Amino acid sequence: MNYLTKEKAQDLNLIKEIISKAGYKGEVSAMVGGSKSFAFAVGDEVVRFPKAEIVWQTMQRENQILSEIWPLISDKFKSKIHPINLVEGEYPFSVVRRFVGKICDNRDDEVNAVKIQNLPKDKQENLAQTLAEFFAMMHKIDYTKLHIPPINETIDNWDVSKQADFDYAKAREALKKVSSFDLADYQCNHKNETFSLCHNDLSGSNMVINPKKEDILVGIIDFANAVVQPKYLDFFPLYKINRKLAIEVIKRYNELVDEKIDVKQTDFVMLSYIAYNLAKSDNPPSYFMKLLRLFD
Repeated sequence: MNYLTKEKAQDLNLIKEIISKAGYKGEVSAMVGGSKSFAFAVGDEVVRFPKAEIVWQTMQRENQILSEIWPLISDKFKSKIHPINLVEGEYPFSVVRRFVGKICDNRDDEVNAVKIQNLPKDKQENLAQTLAEFFAMMHKIDYTKLHIPPINETIDNWDVSKQADFDYAKAREALKKVSSFDLADYQCNHKNETFSLCHNDLSGSNMVINPKKEDILVGIIDFANAVVQPKYLDFFPLYKINRKLAIEVIKRYNELVDEKIDVKQTDFVMLSYIAYNLAKSDNPPSYFMKLLRLFD
């Protein structure tokens, strides 16, 4: 197998030839891609070419996970989660039905993204409710009866407070230097350590929303990082969109499940993550200060 280079990905004639040989027809146009794949719209479908072998293996892992959980997904979410097809060949690629909408993150790109703070209040509430229902559904799946494939890439450990090199005192001091937050105020006495099958990466770039729809969340993508872990970690990526959204989702989630999540627990995870990275350097990347602003 070969993997597309940037130069070959710019050759639409080559892309059309590869796709048509596999039986996929339609107009081909380049899409905004991530760091791991080149994406193209082909009619009502999205084709992604992995940039390396490890990415192809990740696509295979996602395909297996979706195959395992598909019979357990409720009808509501079967319209929001699309199985993927994998096409092997000289240039392997994945195919998935395209969602009509925009990603929901904080980038200044009105063509491809929408900021949650720009949505009407009722749409924000609808999004929070649907996300809560999704997490509740995922966490109720009996993962012991599934064959979740082993992780083939390093998956982010969101709870850095459990890492061997986490220094609470240094992290606390680093956070206090740049903000009014004190990690000591977010110590949780009612931690929920229940293990569940988690999406593990439901940030804004992995949810597709359509503000014109009454049910605003039209798509949930990228199950490649799904893993069995303490379920409170599943809410961490929401903080990268907006803390208010994370809190609202957890509040609604707690109305649907027996084993509830204390917001202090997830707050502590996010602030520890920021503080840990601030403490590692005198000039930490601006990304972590941006996360801190999103938290406030």
